[in-house]
Amino acid sequence: MKAILEKVITQDESNVRAFKYSNRHFETPWHVHPEFELTYIINSVGSRYVGNNIADYQPGELVLLGANLPHCWKNDQERPEHAESLVIQWPKELIDSVAHFHDIQVALKNIERGILFHQPEKVNAFDRMMEIINAQGLERHLKFIELLGQLGSLEDKQILAGASYSYNNNHETNTRIEVVQNYVEENFSRKIKLSEIAAELNMTEQSFSRFFSKVMQRPFFVYLNEYRINRVSRLLLETDMQVAEIGYTCGYDSLPFFYQQFKKFKGYSPLGFRKMYKKIG
Repeated sequence: MKAILEKVITQDESNVRAFKYSNRHFETPWHVHPEFELTYIINSVGSRYVGNNIADYQPGELVLLGANLPHCWKNDQERPEHAESLVIQWPKELIDSVAHFHDIQVALKNIERGILFHQPEKVNAFDRMMEIINAQGLERHLKFIELLGQLGSLEDKQILAGASYSYNNNHETNTRIEVVQNYVEENFSRKIKLSEIAAELNMTEQSFSRFFSKVMQRPFFVYLNEYRINRVSRLLLETDMQVAEIGYTCGYDSLPFFYQQFKKFKGYSPLGFRKMYKKIG
């Protein structure tokens, strides 16, 4: 997908841009910028794209992104709630002087691939980010460095983009991937043929298959099933729909194949997944 270069303008002399986002949807497209970014989701659910990683997102998640790592959040268009998040962005030079501290090094390890923190409440991330947003100058700088160091204590985290992922800034490549992403999002609920997605790009099936596998590091149909299973997971937890109905709704016309794919990506049967996570909740 085409990653738009976003110009980040800091708000004061601290060189830390900090703000609360609130709108009907997350409107920022797939984009990239040379600054680091920390994003906390307050409200909305949908799909998160970081590099070649695609997954659901939920309120309360905290993501730390490295420089020039393409990303975006796309909330479900049919849901009524507003999209809200807290965002902090800063240039690399800002933390060069403290990068030798152990806590900072731990927090930034693998940042170039993106890091999802599963329990940000352990460091009161929401409250601390709000304090940073409301502060100015030196106070903002100090509060930001303190929070960054505390992130190093969070052990329950997930590295997002693949280890070998590298951003291709070729305009044609990015435009093609953007078409694929949008096409899947609009058509995942029905059977998608390789020929039709290839036709959208004016490519042969073979050329498209080679292209997509090289750029996204997995075949197109693996990507498609990954997207569908993420949507299935959301419906399992948020609705009382029957498992089979959910499978059909998300584009699976073969229930055995649906169960197989769900077990492959989630490690559980659909019903087992629903029972386990609803019990935890």
